Amino acid sequence: MYIARNGVIKMKKISRAIASLMLVVAAVFFLFALNHPEFSWPWSNGISYVLYGIYAVVIIVLFVPPFKSK
Repeated sequence: MYIARNGVIKMKKISRAIASLMLVVAAVFFLFALNHPEFSWPWSNGISYVLYGIYAVVIIVLFVPPFKSK
């Protein structure tokens, strides 16, 4: 049991660290995009919104499990 719990604790820390890093990257990207409106993606806005949504869902999925309790 101890090994499983220790592994779970490590996975929670790793999950939280990855989600935090992704959140920082998203904030930096957002600030960069605000300051450089001349840049654009080579595809339509609809595809961009889908990609942003998937990114947000991944961040949420990585943040939520560390805070769940059994």
